[in-house]
Amino acid sequence: MKKLLALIILFLLPIPGFSGDVKGYWKLEKSEITYTATHPFHVVHGKTLLARGEGLSYSDGIHKFLVAVQVKSFDSGDHNRDLHMQEVTRAGLNPLIQVNVEIAKVADQKAPQQLAADVEIEFAGKKASYPKVKLNVLEWKGAQLHITGTVPLTLKDFEVTPPSLLALPVHNEVPVKLDMWWSRSNSKIKAGKK
Repeated sequence: MKKLLALIILFLLPIPGFSGDVKGYWKLEKSEITYTATHPFHVVHGKTLLARGEGLSYSDGIHKFLVAVQVKSFDSGDHNRDLHMQEVTRAGLNPLIQVNVEIAKVADQKAPQQLAADVEIEFAGKKASYPKVKLNVLEWKGAQLHITGTVPLTLKDFEVTPPSLLALPVHNEVPVKLDMWWSRSNSKIKAGKK
């Protein structure tokens, strides 16, 4: 998984419009990602603590991050429900969720503040874009950043048929809450580094 992330990050480096002068490298230290699925009879929360991520800050104030997590790492408290979720989201064929985030023109390192991010998610074999997702910077102390936000994901965006219980499907809207702690260093990403 680490090699996959390093390879994907390397593909992000030559994107046109981004300076080669990297201002900083970020690593996801800790995270909690929670989806909420609503059914007419109950609400389900699935959570994972196993996301991995890396990012780059450029001298022009643009930040690009990549976060990846395995579908099977989400736990809703019901093993059968989690297996069914993996089935309907085609996790056997597409086991990884990849999230690309771009935050433009971060002026200063202050907290609290709200940022707007363009988010692209690859999930269940499909891609969907979410422009101007609001992210909240709760803490930014030197090389430490704590950020939260909610991505307004829908099942339709990924051509996922809503699972049903007693002939009633879950709602199309499945918001995903992000709670992440990042650390920054001045080193650049090195290919194959473990």
